[in-house]
Amino acid sequence: MKHIKKKYRFSGHQTFVLRFGWLEKGFAFISAGKQFSDPNAIVDLGVGKNMVDSIRYWCELTGIVENGKVTPFGRKLLDEENGWDPFLEDNASWWLLHWRLVANPVFQTAGTALFSALRKPEFSKHDVVEAVLRMIPPEKKAPAENIIMRDVDCYIRSYCGIRRFEKKKVKEESFDCPLQDLHLIQPMIDGGMFRFSIGRKASLPPEIIGYAICEYMGRRNKQSTTIQELLYKQCSPGQVFMLDENALVEAVQELQEDRRWGTMFNFTESAGIAQIHCSLVPEEADQLLDSYYHRGEA
Repeated sequence: MKHIKKKYRFSGHQTFVLRFGWLEKGFAFISAGKQFSDPNAIVDLGVGKNMVDSIRYWCELTGIVENGKVTPFGRKLLDEENGWDPFLEDNASWWLLHWRLVANPVFQTAGTALFSALRKPEFSKHDVVEAVLRMIPPEKKAPAENIIMRDVDCYIRSYCGIRRFEKKKVKEESFDCPLQDLHLIQPMIDGGMFRFSIGRKASLPPEIIGYAICEYMGRRNKQSTTIQELLYKQCSPGQVFMLDENALVEAVQELQEDRRWGTMFNFTESAGIAQIHCSLVPEEADQLLDSYYHRGEA
């Protein structure tokens, strides 16, 4: 497995969930040669200082911006003239951004713990805090529990839209997060409990799942692995997208039956062991996204 130094980051969003238009706004701002640390950033972005910090956080964690510059991925997705989806109007783009955010190989957050370390279909915020603490290596000092709880709360609100635990700030919940439209987390009747929506996702195209499989395997120097690994390992497509076996196999079979990808994706079963094969290397994974976003074009 390729060694990537992990950074544990449990603050930076200033408790603001990602809002509609923020990634596009941050992309345009950095593309214009400006920096989030500029004194005029609050004027140029039209928000307060804490929101500037939050826009920076979400742009960095989704891979739109890195080290003060727009990334190749950010340009391919959001470039106004040639981008795949400059205004993020396609739900598939939010599935893609969800993958980039939660399966980020560098930054480990409460979102990482929520979708990969929790291992519970039904959970409370305190369950996620405990998952975060398990995720932090023993040699690293864990932040104070209230800092972790704020991060957990922000991520759950990003996907579920429930009120933050600091009641004095409830008024800000009128601003929805686009990730809520993925319907990955639902509140239970008991106000303190939540449930993952596990199974097939109607708005999640097989090309996005294929892209995630390609990245997951590439980071581990693999071209084949068991379906169990792709479903249940930390930061696997199955965990990040909350897929069941049928949904994952169906997506791979759709790719296998597509003349463009049939030689690159394969599902086999032998001696009771189901395996998925992917010969597409991570450097070529963008071909799947090009194919999806340019479908229907001559």
